[in-house]
Amino acid sequence: MPPLTAPVHSFHQKIASFCELRLARALPKHDYDNLRHYMLDFVNRRAMPPQTGNKLDWKEIGLACDLDDDSLRITKRLAKHGFEAIIRWLKGPSASKPDRKAPAAQGWVKAPAAPARRIGLEQRRFATTR
Repeated sequence: MPPLTAPVHSFHQKIASFCELRLARALPKHDYDNLRHYMLDFVNRRAMPPQTGNKLDWKEIGLACDLDDDSLRITKRLAKHGFEAIIRWLKGPSASKPDRKAPAAQGWVKAPAAPARRIGLEQRRFATTR
């Protein structure tokens, strides 16, 4: 496995803590370990979880993690948010490329527009009497 870059390592830690906080107490140890490794593998490989259309393919996830019906029902409810976070992370700015800064401005800079002048009452009277 290649070494993790800082953004990937950071997100890897977030998913690991998500699994520990949300899934560890709800799933049997074997199912929890399988699901945790399965989710972290998507982060490491920067790959999308299985989807049918625009939704997660829970049958594929259940088969890949060797989940029984009860564990799959719990996983659908609790792990959904973790998988959606992985999808958002993968579709967002590239996790492997550093952020690019906009190039520095060169040349002339347009000055801000001058504020509109207000003519006082005395100036209006003087202007109309001429």
